[in-house]
Amino acid sequence: MTRVLLTFWLLCLVSAQAQTYLSRSELKKPLSEAVEKTLAEFVERCAVEKQKQLTTHMAEVLKAVDAAAKLTTEETAAMQEPTKKAVESALAAWKPQTVVAMRTYLSRTSDMAAKRLINVWKPDASGLNEPVENWTPPEQNADWLAALRKTLGEERFKAWSDADARAREKTDEEIHRYLERWVRESRGPMNEDLQTQIGAMKTKLALNEGQVAALKKAAEVLLDQISEAERLRAAGMLRPMPDEARRNITGRSYFYLRFDRPRGAAWEKQWEEAAASVLGEELIAQWCKMAGEERGGLEAELAEMVKPSEVYMRQQMEQTMLTEIDNLATELDLDKERQEKLKKLSEEAIEESLKLGRKQWLEQARNYSAMERQRMRANTYFGLNEEQQAPALPVWKDGLKELLTETERARMTSEKEQREQRSLIAISRACLAEMDRALMLNDAQRGKLEPLLLPLMEPLIEQRRQQYWSYSTQQLFQYAGKARPETVRAILDDVQWKRWQELAASSNSTPRAMPAVNGTQPEAPDMEAAISTHLYKMFHTERKKALDAMLPQVEEARRVLTLPEATVNRLNTAAKGAVEQSLGHWRQNTERYVRQTVQSATPKNILQLLTGTERVSFSRNNGDSSPQSTEVWQTALKEALTASQLKQLETVARARQDYRLRSMAAMTVAELDRRRRLSGEQCAKLEPHVQKVLAEYQPDLERYMSNNWFLQYYYAMVPVAGVPEKEMQGILTPQQWKLCKDRDLPDAMQYWEGIENNHKNRLKQGGNAGQIFFNGGMIIDQ
Repeated sequence: MTRVLLTFWLLCLVSAQAQTYLSRSELKKPLSEAVEKTLAEFVERCAVEKQKQLTTHMAEVLKAVDAAAKLTTEETAAMQEPTKKAVESALAAWKPQTVVAMRTYLSRTSDMAAKRLINVWKPDASGLNEPVENWTPPEQNADWLAALRKTLGEERFKAWSDADARAREKTDEEIHRYLERWVRESRGPMNEDLQTQIGAMKTKLALNEGQVAALKKAAEVLLDQISEAERLRAAGMLRPMPDEARRNITGRSYFYLRFDRPRGAAWEKQWEEAAASVLGEELIAQWCKMAGEERGGLEAELAEMVKPSEVYMRQQMEQTMLTEIDNLATELDLDKERQEKLKKLSEEAIEESLKLGRKQWLEQARNYSAMERQRMRANTYFGLNEEQQAPALPVWKDGLKELLTETERARMTSEKEQREQRSLIAISRACLAEMDRALMLNDAQRGKLEPLLLPLMEPLIEQRRQQYWSYSTQQLFQYAGKARPETVRAILDDVQWKRWQELAASSNSTPRAMPAVNGTQPEAPDMEAAISTHLYKMFHTERKKALDAMLPQVEEARRVLTLPEATVNRLNTAAKGAVEQSLGHWRQNTERYVRQTVQSATPKNILQLLTGTERVSFSRNNGDSSPQSTEVWQTALKEALTASQLKQLETVARARQDYRLRSMAAMTVAELDRRRRLSGEQCAKLEPHVQKVLAEYQPDLERYMSNNWFLQYYYAMVPVAGVPEKEMQGILTPQQWKLCKDRDLPDAMQYWEGIENNHKNRLKQGGNAGQIFFNGGMIIDQ
């Protein structure tokens, strides 16, 4: 499994490392039509939040106008329409610039990777606060300023303008201080490159000390020019942002946008022009001639530079094509002769792909300076766009048409469609099972919601086709949230509908406070008080998370049993008490970690160190110590509810658990189906066996990995390792079983050994052995 994970991360880094050396102008160029469409749709979703942000921002601007010029009620009313139009105009200009800005983060070698990244972005997190170029905020709109001038008159308008100028000057000072480190550290590699060039010129041109000193001065001037241009560009992106959005960036320890330094031939030309200004044209011509003569050996260097990429891409495509051939042979029952022809065809396709790649990589490498090439050689890989890889090339596709009959090709298409439909159903069920942890649905509601989710999950199928796929629950919820509100609203009650909306709007990560820049946190007068306050805030956050998981259970009891208000209040109180009781272990671990972290802190840096500890969390929900299994909660259930009522809750909890198990089993079987191309009948036979494994091992799987392990390709296959070999052989063909055993199960078995040990220990200790185990749902003792 370690090998697989390393391959996955290397694949993710392939395009990112090479793109590090692309200029911003290259990164800003349009991508494929499909990616551009997805990106434009994302920016449109961002625009809804951006309009709210700008509207709030302009309300603050009008408050500032009022503070400087004392607006009357009538004047405030008169400015509402011009302000609305200014926001609309700024928003319209913001959209295309944001599309350009967001392109710079996307892969240029994989459309699928680019779309996958866009699909996990959240409109209220990514895009909304992205610095963009060439954009004017609404308060600088000419029509708005004219309306304000007319409303205030010259004298009062000048009073506000002067106050606004002072505020902007202060903002510029803050931005300048913030960018100092960014400029300084970005300047370093360029300076190293120039100093290397100067050393080479000194030796080869026999320069005297005066000429060397002049070159160093010219280098400083060139670096000053480039640095100042980039500082102004960055400041121009930060300055128009609303104050809160800008502080969200300047509150970080480092500006995350890339410094756009010149590279390759453009960089060499700038240096040659700067050097010519102090050495003269004759010496520079001599230098250029020497450099040209040395370029003869450059091609060999470039060939060595791209060789690791060639080796890597060959290995990846060989593995991909081998898997494809094995699957075709199994699916269509191909004889040895046709299998050999397919292998030969795949070799031709791989060579054609690498030929395209080498040409592209060498062209790209020629644009790098000598220093850049030296820096890149050991750790940079060039990627190939998916359209340039072997499976997508005409040589492979046309060859398949010749080797396979029309009937076989039609069968392949049909079975692919059926396979993807099975995957779509599995993803939809997985999404609903995860949402069910908060919604507490009944069988009828699940039955109505599942078909609604199917078409909404279709964009995720493209990601599932990749070897390395992964979904986040927030990503699934985001797509589920696109369902027609009136349709979903008719299925859910008021409480469930509110929770549905919360899930659909949930972010991939909880915003965290960032350590202050350059130690600008205030000094703590009382270090112990600072630690106590910080621990309380962390505890409050963790308690809220636990309570958010418990309260839906009370809501369900109320819904299912039609409980009186007094009983509901008692269960709510018990839920809160259960949360408090369950957090004891978490509180001890967290306090110990925090105090160890700050044991050598000083009043000047303790607040910054404490902020950093918010990034660490300790598990508290491990079944035996979860709020549901505490004595407080179990006692409250038994005292507040009758045996008949407990039986009703047990029934709905068991139904939810069964649905969750079926959903997880479907995701596992869908992954084996993707790898080994099972038939619909094989999938139907295998799912009950996987579900049986999950029913017994679910607590151990979730404790060993995570609650949503089945949403990652590298975990989804793990339960197959628990299915007895005899059952697997009875369902799969001999060839499918051989490939599964040789290629799929070795990684899964590495996890299964640990899960099996945990399972034995849990049963030995009696943990959860006699309970309905549903993480986030009712746990009832049997």
